[in-house]
Amino acid sequence: MKHSSYNSILKIALILFCNLVMSQSDEVIENIEKVNDSSYISLDLNYISDAVFMGRKDSISSPYLCSSITYHHKSGFYATGSVSYLTRADEGRIDLFVLTGGFDFTLKKLDGDISVTKYIFNEDSYNVISQVEADITAQLIYDFNVVNLGIATSVYLNSDSNSDIFLSSEISHDFVSRNEKFQISPTVGVYLGSQNFYEQYYINNRFGNGRGQQGGQGGQTIINMIQATDIEFEESEKFGLMAIEFSLPMWYVNEPWVFSVLPTYVLPQNPATLTVDDVVFEEDLENTFYWMVGVAHRF
Repeated sequence: MKHSSYNSILKIALILFCNLVMSQSDEVIENIEKVNDSSYISLDLNYISDAVFMGRKDSISSPYLCSSITYHHKSGFYATGSVSYLTRADEGRIDLFVLTGGFDFTLKKLDGDISVTKYIFNEDSYNVISQVEADITAQLIYDFNVVNLGIATSVYLNSDSNSDIFLSSEISHDFVSRNEKFQISPTVGVYLGSQNFYEQYYINNRFGNGRGQQGGQGGQTIINMIQATDIEFEESEKFGLMAIEFSLPMWYVNEPWVFSVLPTYVLPQNPATLTVDDVVFEEDLENTFYWMVGVAHRF
């Protein structure tokens, strides 16, 4: 479950595009489990095809190469630092630094984690959460043998001093090979929250830097509104269903190496209704397939 190398890989990688994904393992490889009795350092390299958060994304894809280092103390306290490079040929740059500190624990079949994360975005970033400055997240996962059930809640602090609250729930089942080196965990997740972060993204990115010429989720209406001066976002304070997600996390462990693949298909819900200079339109959210591959080495 939570403390296996499987989930450390996903946890670090998913910080990059801030998806509220719970850990899925309930079968732990014995030689990996031993590392939980001592402190360790993990170096990770991950590639993510697009930055998608709560089913939302920019009209331009945001592929990232993320390098991370984690120190995990045997007491459960840990710290992670990562740097993310935007790999688009016309946008290549270091786009994001992430610093995370937290504490995790296991009580029989219950895993828990609480963390605080600081985001430092490049001023030219068009990441959909580029106006988020920090988050506080708590999660619990319980192994019911047949399935794992996880819940998580987060508070995201935005640059305009408004906050977003998110609640997510995931259910998964683990398939583990006989030699316990390979695992696959089909997962379904439901994500709810408010959209202040998305309103700020629209104001500062879609309308604030001229990229609306690219079109995107808002359709043709957005194209002609780059110079908008008055923007209202009806859903920003509302708490509601934001996305339903299907994923297929896979891990292969050959200690001290761990390899992971995470294909994901997300169905965004409740598209935003915007009023831009007295013109009202509803954005056209699209279902999205994105994926991650990663490798980690533990010391």
